[in-house]
Amino acid sequence: MIECKSVSEVALATALEAWNRGFQGYYADMRMDYQVYMGRMAREGIEPEHSVILLRGGEPAAFTLNAIRDIAGEKRAWNGGTAVLPEYRGQGLGSRLMEENLERYARAGVRTACLEAFVQNEKAITLYEKYGYRGAGSTLIYSLDGEAARVGKPVDVPGLRLREEAAAVAAALPFYDYTTPWQALWTSLPDGRCLIAEREGSVIGYVLFRRQYSAAGELTGIQLYPGRLREGTAAAGEVTAHMLGTVFAYRDYAGGKPPGLRAVHISSADRLVREWLEAAGFRQNSELLHMLRKMAE
Repeated sequence: MIECKSVSEVALATALEAWNRGFQGYYADMRMDYQVYMGRMAREGIEPEHSVILLRGGEPAAFTLNAIRDIAGEKRAWNGGTAVLPEYRGQGLGSRLMEENLERYARAGVRTACLEAFVQNEKAITLYEKYGYRGAGSTLIYSLDGEAARVGKPVDVPGLRLREEAAAVAAALPFYDYTTPWQALWTSLPDGRCLIAEREGSVIGYVLFRRQYSAAGELTGIQLYPGRLREGTAAAGEVTAHMLGTVFAYRDYAGGKPPGLRAVHISSADRLVREWLEAAGFRQNSELLHMLRKMAE
Protein backbone atom coordinates (compact mmCIF):
# COMPACT_ATOMS: atom_id res chain seq x y z
CA MET A 1 0.00 0.00 0.00
CA ILE A 2 1.30 3.45 -0.97
CA GLU A 3 1.15 6.10 1.76
CA CYS A 4 1.19 9.82 0.89
CA LYS A 5 2.80 12.30 3.27
CA SER A 6 4.24 15.78 3.25
CA VAL A 7 8.04 15.85 3.21
CA SER A 8 7.84 17.71 6.52
CA GLU A 9 6.45 14.51 8.08
CA VAL A 10 9.47 12.33 7.32
CA ALA A 11 13.06 12.37 8.54
CA LEU A 12 15.58 14.48 6.65
CA ALA A 13 17.57 11.31 5.97
CA THR A 14 14.54 9.78 4.25
CA ALA A 15 13.96 12.85 2.09
CA LEU A 16 17.62 13.01 1.04
CA GLU A 17 17.71 9.28 0.30
CA ALA A 18 14.64 9.69 -1.91
CA TRP A 19 16.31 12.53 -3.84
CA ASN A 20 19.60 10.73 -4.46
CA ARG A 21 18.02 7.40 -5.37
CA GLY A 22 15.29 9.01 -7.48
CA PHE A 23 17.80 10.92 -9.61
CA GLN A 24 20.39 8.14 -9.81
CA GLY A 25 21.71 7.86 -13.38
CA TYR A 26 19.86 11.02 -14.46
CA TYR A 27 20.72 13.34 -17.36
CA ALA A 28 22.89 15.42 -15.02
CA ASP A 29 24.56 14.66 -11.70
CA MET A 30 21.86 15.67 -9.21
CA ARG A 31 23.34 14.02 -6.10
CA MET A 32 23.43 16.13 -2.94
CA ASP A 33 24.74 15.91 0.59
CA TYR A 34 22.87 17.34 3.59
CA GLN A 35 24.47 20.78 3.31
CA VAL A 36 23.69 21.23 -0.39
CA TYR A 37 20.16 19.85 0.03
CA MET A 38 19.29 22.18 2.91
CA GLY A 39 20.91 25.15 1.19
CA ARG A 40 18.85 24.56 -1.95
CA MET A 41 15.63 24.23 0.07
CA ALA A 42 16.25 27.60 1.71
CA ARG A 43 17.53 29.45 -1.37
CA GLU A 44 14.74 28.36 -3.69
CA GLY A 45 11.92 28.55 -1.16
CA ILE A 46 11.07 24.84 -1.23
CA GLU A 47 8.56 24.15 1.52
CA PRO A 48 8.52 20.65 3.07
CA GLU A 49 4.89 21.07 4.11
CA HIS A 50 3.85 21.62 0.47
CA SER A 51 6.16 18.90 -0.87
CA VAL A 52 4.97 15.33 -1.36
CA ILE A 53 6.57 11.96 -0.66
CA LEU A 54 5.04 8.55 -1.40
CA LEU A 55 6.09 5.70 0.88
CA ARG A 56 5.71 1.93 0.79
CA GLY A 57 6.38 0.17 4.06
CA GLY A 58 7.90 3.36 5.39
CA GLU A 59 10.46 3.50 2.58
CA PRO A 60 10.46 6.25 -0.08
CA ALA A 61 8.96 5.38 -3.46
CA ALA A 62 8.49 8.78 -5.15
CA PHE A 63 8.48 12.49 -4.31
CA THR A 64 8.03 16.06 -5.48
CA LEU A 65 9.66 19.11 -3.91
CA ASN A 66 7.40 22.17 -4.22
CA ALA A 67 7.95 25.88 -3.67
CA ILE A 68 5.19 28.50 -3.43
CA ARG A 69 5.80 32.26 -3.48
CA ASP A 70 4.06 35.54 -4.24
CA ILE A 71 5.76 36.79 -7.40
CA ALA A 72 4.84 39.83 -9.47
CA GLY A 73 1.42 40.13 -7.87
CA GLU A 74 0.35 36.49 -8.11
CA LYS A 75 0.92 33.29 -6.19
CA ARG A 76 3.12 30.86 -8.10
CA ALA A 77 4.21 27.28 -7.48
CA TRP A 78 7.34 25.60 -8.73
CA ASN A 79 7.97 21.89 -9.01
CA GLY A 80 11.60 21.78 -7.93
CA GLY A 81 12.14 18.09 -8.57
CA THR A 82 9.93 15.06 -9.19
CA ALA A 83 11.25 11.51 -9.28
CA VAL A 84 10.10 7.93 -8.88
CA LEU A 85 12.68 5.57 -7.42
CA PRO A 86 13.81 2.93 -9.96
CA GLU A 87 12.09 -0.07 -8.39
CA TYR A 88 8.70 1.73 -8.36
CA ARG A 89 8.61 3.04 -11.92
CA GLY A 90 5.82 2.02 -14.26
CA GLN A 91 3.26 1.82 -11.44
CA GLY A 92 1.48 5.15 -11.97
CA LEU A 93 3.20 6.97 -9.12
CA GLY A 94 4.11 9.92 -11.33
CA SER A 95 0.42 10.54 -11.97
CA ARG A 96 -0.32 10.16 -8.25
CA LEU A 97 2.26 12.84 -7.50
CA MET A 98 0.90 15.24 -10.12
CA GLU A 99 -2.65 14.92 -8.82
CA GLU A 100 -1.51 15.51 -5.24
CA ASN A 101 0.61 18.51 -6.30
CA LEU A 102 -2.26 20.19 -8.15
CA GLU A 103 -4.60 19.68 -5.21
CA ARG A 104 -2.09 21.31 -2.88
CA TYR A 105 -1.52 24.19 -5.30
CA ALA A 106 -5.26 24.81 -5.52
CA ARG A 107 -5.65 24.83 -1.73
CA ALA A 108 -2.80 27.34 -1.45
CA GLY A 109 -4.41 29.70 -4.00
CA VAL A 110 -1.74 29.25 -6.67
CA ARG A 111 -2.49 30.99 -9.97
CA THR A 112 0.45 29.72 -12.08
CA ALA A 113 2.45 26.51 -11.71
CA CYS A 114 5.84 26.09 -13.38
CA LEU A 115 8.62 23.54 -13.79
CA GLU A 116 11.55 22.62 -16.03
CA ALA A 117 12.28 19.29 -17.70
CA PHE A 118 15.27 18.10 -19.70
CA VAL A 119 14.19 18.16 -23.33
CA GLN A 120 15.22 14.52 -23.82
CA ASN A 121 13.02 13.38 -20.93
CA GLU A 122 10.02 12.75 -23.17
CA LYS A 123 8.19 10.57 -20.65
CA ALA A 124 8.22 13.32 -18.04
CA ILE A 125 7.17 15.99 -20.54
CA THR A 126 4.27 13.80 -21.69
CA LEU A 127 3.19 13.34 -18.07
CA TYR A 128 3.31 17.07 -17.40
CA GLU A 129 1.34 17.82 -20.57
CA LYS A 130 -1.29 15.29 -19.47
CA TYR A 131 -1.83 17.45 -16.38
CA GLY A 132 -2.11 20.74 -18.23
CA TYR A 133 1.47 22.04 -18.43
CA ARG A 134 2.55 23.61 -21.70
CA GLY A 135 5.98 24.52 -23.06
CA ALA A 136 7.01 28.17 -22.70
CA GLY A 137 10.40 28.08 -24.42
CA SER A 138 13.65 26.30 -23.68
CA THR A 139 16.63 27.34 -21.60
CA LEU A 140 20.29 26.37 -21.82
CA ILE A 141 23.04 25.58 -19.32
CA TYR A 142 26.62 26.46 -20.33
CA SER A 143 29.96 25.89 -18.60
CA LEU A 144 33.63 26.79 -18.98
CA ASP A 145 36.16 25.16 -16.68
CA GLY A 146 39.89 24.85 -16.09
CA GLU A 147 42.69 26.94 -17.51
CA ALA A 148 40.53 27.88 -20.48
CA ALA A 149 38.28 29.79 -18.10
CA ARG A 150 40.11 33.08 -18.51
CA VAL A 151 37.67 35.40 -20.19
CA GLY A 152 39.44 38.50 -21.44
CA LYS A 153 38.98 41.96 -20.01
CA PRO A 154 35.79 43.56 -21.38
CA VAL A 155 36.22 46.25 -24.02
CA ASP A 156 34.85 49.61 -22.89
CA VAL A 157 31.69 50.96 -24.51
CA PRO A 158 31.66 54.78 -24.74
CA GLY A 159 29.13 56.37 -22.41
CA LEU A 160 28.27 53.09 -20.65
CA ARG A 161 28.50 52.91 -16.88
CA LEU A 162 28.12 49.71 -14.82
CA ARG A 163 27.45 49.45 -11.12
CA GLU A 164 27.20 46.31 -9.00
CA GLU A 165 24.30 45.87 -6.60
CA ALA A 166 22.42 43.15 -4.72
CA ALA A 167 20.30 41.01 -7.05
CA ALA A 168 17.11 42.40 -5.48
CA VAL A 169 17.88 45.85 -6.90
CA ALA A 170 17.12 44.57 -10.41
CA ALA A 171 13.54 43.73 -9.37
CA ALA A 172 12.74 47.43 -9.00
CA LEU A 173 13.45 48.07 -12.69
CA PRO A 174 10.29 48.51 -14.81
CA PHE A 175 11.59 46.01 -17.38
CA TYR A 176 12.67 43.29 -14.93
CA ASP A 177 11.79 39.90 -16.46
CA TYR A 178 9.57 37.81 -14.19
CA THR A 179 9.05 35.15 -16.87
CA THR A 180 12.44 33.49 -16.37
CA PRO A 181 12.61 30.10 -14.63
CA TRP A 182 12.21 30.01 -10.86
CA GLN A 183 15.87 29.36 -10.08
CA ALA A 184 16.93 32.41 -12.12
CA LEU A 185 14.59 34.91 -10.43
CA TRP A 186 16.11 37.30 -7.90
CA THR A 187 13.98 35.69 -5.17
CA SER A 188 16.03 32.49 -5.56
CA LEU A 189 19.35 34.35 -5.36
CA PRO A 190 19.58 35.70 -1.79
CA ASP A 191 23.36 35.93 -2.16
CA GLY A 192 23.15 37.03 -5.79
CA ARG A 193 24.48 40.19 -7.39
CA CYS A 194 23.49 42.22 -10.40
CA LEU A 195 25.19 44.58 -12.80
CA ILE A 196 23.11 47.62 -13.67
CA ALA A 197 24.00 49.29 -16.98
CA GLU A 198 23.40 53.04 -17.35
CA ARG A 199 23.83 55.42 -20.23
CA GLU A 200 23.28 59.19 -19.98
CA GLY A 201 21.80 58.76 -16.51
CA SER A 202 19.20 56.20 -17.60
CA VAL A 203 19.21 52.48 -16.76
CA ILE A 204 19.29 50.43 -19.95
CA GLY A 205 19.87 46.89 -18.69
CA TYR A 206 20.83 44.45 -15.99
CA VAL A 207 22.25 40.96 -15.56
CA LEU A 208 22.22 38.68 -12.49
CA PHE A 209 25.07 36.51 -11.23
CA ARG A 210 26.50 34.73 -8.19
CA ARG A 211 30.05 34.30 -6.95
CA GLN A 212 30.88 31.15 -5.02
CA TYR A 213 33.69 30.87 -2.48
CA SER A 214 35.45 28.07 -0.61
CA ALA A 215 35.62 27.89 3.18
CA ALA A 216 39.00 29.57 2.88
CA GLY A 217 37.50 32.52 1.01
CA GLU A 218 38.84 31.54 -2.41
CA LEU A 219 36.69 32.22 -5.45
CA THR A 220 35.59 28.83 -6.82
CA GLY A 221 32.87 29.71 -9.31
CA ILE A 222 30.78 32.36 -11.04
CA GLN A 223 27.26 31.68 -12.30
CA LEU A 224 25.51 33.95 -14.79
CA TYR A 225 21.71 34.18 -14.84
CA PRO A 226 19.41 35.84 -17.38
CA GLY A 227 19.21 39.62 -17.62
CA ARG A 228 17.50 42.02 -19.96
CA LEU A 229 18.14 45.17 -21.94
CA ARG A 230 15.54 47.88 -22.20
CA GLU A 231 13.68 47.63 -25.49
CA GLY A 232 15.31 49.68 -28.23
CA THR A 233 18.74 49.86 -26.56
CA ALA A 234 21.33 51.10 -29.06
CA ALA A 235 24.44 48.96 -29.69
CA ALA A 236 22.80 46.07 -27.80
CA GLY A 237 25.51 43.60 -28.81
CA GLU A 238 28.32 45.78 -27.48
CA VAL A 239 26.44 46.47 -24.24
CA THR A 240 25.76 42.76 -23.74
CA ALA A 241 29.39 41.86 -24.39
CA HIS A 242 30.65 44.47 -21.94
CA MET A 243 28.27 43.33 -19.19
CA LEU A 244 29.05 39.62 -19.57
CA GLY A 245 32.77 40.24 -19.84
CA THR A 246 32.61 42.21 -16.61
CA VAL A 247 30.69 39.48 -14.77
CA PHE A 248 33.28 36.87 -15.70
CA ALA A 249 36.36 39.06 -15.21
CA TYR A 250 36.47 37.98 -11.51
CA ARG A 251 38.73 40.79 -10.35
CA ASP A 252 39.18 39.12 -6.95
CA TYR A 253 40.77 36.03 -8.53
CA ALA A 254 44.24 35.76 -6.99
CA GLY A 255 45.76 32.76 -8.75
CA GLY A 256 45.67 29.05 -8.13
CA LYS A 257 42.94 26.98 -9.75
CA PRO A 258 40.71 29.17 -11.95
CA PRO A 259 37.05 29.29 -10.89
CA GLY A 260 34.48 27.29 -12.82
CA LEU A 261 32.21 29.48 -14.92
CA ARG A 262 28.57 28.66 -15.68
CA ALA A 263 25.59 30.30 -17.37
CA VAL A 264 22.26 29.05 -16.07
CA HIS A 265 18.82 29.08 -17.70
CA ILE A 266 19.85 31.22 -20.64
CA SER A 267 16.92 31.49 -23.03
CA SER A 268 17.53 29.67 -26.30
CA ALA A 269 15.96 32.75 -27.95
CA ASP A 270 18.57 35.13 -26.46
CA ARG A 271 20.87 35.32 -29.49
CA LEU A 272 23.22 38.00 -28.13
CA VAL A 273 24.03 36.18 -24.90
CA ARG A 274 24.39 32.82 -26.63
CA GLU A 275 26.73 34.22 -29.26
CA TRP A 276 28.94 35.85 -26.62
CA LEU A 277 29.14 32.69 -24.50
CA GLU A 278 29.94 30.45 -27.43
CA ALA A 279 32.57 32.85 -28.78
CA ALA A 280 34.17 32.87 -25.31
CA GLY A 281 34.46 29.08 -25.38
CA PHE A 282 31.53 28.10 -23.17
CA ARG A 283 30.10 24.64 -23.84
CA GLN A 284 26.38 23.89 -23.80
CA ASN A 285 25.70 21.12 -21.28
CA SER A 286 21.92 20.87 -21.12
CA GLU A 287 18.68 22.14 -22.58
CA LEU A 288 15.50 22.27 -20.52
CA LEU A 289 11.90 22.94 -21.45
CA HIS A 290 10.30 25.63 -19.31
CA MET A 291 6.65 24.65 -18.69
CA LEU A 292 3.67 26.57 -17.27
CA ARG A 293 0.20 25.64 -16.12
CA LYS A 294 -2.53 28.17 -15.38
CA MET A 295 -4.68 27.13 -12.44
CA ALA A 296 -8.43 27.60 -12.38
CA GLU A 297 -9.62 31.00 -11.19
